[in-house]
Amino acid sequence: NDAAPEVHFTGAQRLVSAFPVTELAATSMALAMQAAATLTGNASRQRVDMRLASRWFQQTFQPVNRAAPSLWDAFAGDYAAANGWIRLHTNAPHHRAAMEKVLGTHASRADLAHAVSRWDKTALEQAIIDVGGCAAEMRSVEAWQQHPQGQSVRREPLIAQSLQPQAAAPDWPLPGLRPLKGVKVLDLTRIIAGPVATRFLAGLGADVLRLDPPGWQEPTLEEEITLGKRCARLDLKSATGRRIFEQLLSQADVLIHGYRADALSALGY
Repeated sequence: NDAAPEVHFTGAQRLVSAFPVTELAATSMALAMQAAATLTGNASRQRVDMRLASRWFQQTFQPVNRAAPSLWDAFAGDYAAANGWIRLHTNAPHHRAAMEKVLGTHASRADLAHAVSRWDKTALEQAIIDVGGCAAEMRSVEAWQQHPQGQSVRREPLIAQSLQPQAAAPDWPLPGLRPLKGVKVLDLTRIIAGPVATRFLAGLGADVLRLDPPGWQEPTLEEEITLGKRCARLDLKSATGRRIFEQLLSQADVLIHGYRADALSALGY
């Protein structure tokens, strides 16, 4: 029987947000649990605790003998431009460098805010994007629905699936609490959704290997998103790195990546 088991939600805690974040968290957990239960043939009712689901949407580690690093770069956040608001994303070093290429370096957020205040928000968004940075103009729901990108996103299904010819699925035993034991997963994801998805697979017993390029850092999130995984550095732009990657790929049962649509093809894959 391939029918997904029934899910029962318990608890009443809600994360404070303008959007139904707790509902998204709990529903995501429920869908993942249903998939695992269907895989193992477990037809019993599944239970999702809204409080625990909310907690897992936040940080789950708290350092004991050191201060927890900030999740955000000192200059990341929302700023008032001349005609509205814009969000600057500077957590990744190359994103911060791109922002500084457009706005210059500043000693404090107040100094940066003054520089941003002289810009048109749309022009600043485009200027930062043009040099490889990450920025987003704050738009109303109506303005976003009229924007070409908003219209494009609206046309896309919430979940898209495309089935391609593939090799026969490996035969593995699906043991109890770790039904994915022995399944090899190659993880090419970055902050945050992809690593959380592969962490879930690791929790079900999958052998997850996360590959990052040399120099990539996520110091504030590594403890969270590498839980249960093995990690390695690999340069896919080098001949040696490509050879190793192709060998790993040939041995993997599952490949999960979060790259842009043209990123792998630009590397020749």
